[in-house]
Amino acid sequence: MNIKFELTCNLERILKEKNITPYKLSKDTGERIGTIYKLVNNQGMDNSRLSTSLLANICGYLGITLGELFDVVQMEETE
Repeated sequence: MNIKFELTCNLERILKEKNITPYKLSKDTGERIGTIYKLVNNQGMDNSRLSTSLLANICGYLGITLGELFDVVQMEETE
């Protein structure tokens, strides 16, 4: 049996809940807007290298933990 998992980012939902735009997050943290949009849209997560400083800046700014920012979900199960 081969179980696969995927890391998903909850940034879009968190920003909506806090009424913060991706642009404001980028501007206030100094992080690249393209990187913020990749996280918001869960694009290219398999091939991305996210620095610890980026993650710390986002989590610190939003007052959340890494566990709130990301979820690990089971994608498929094969034999």
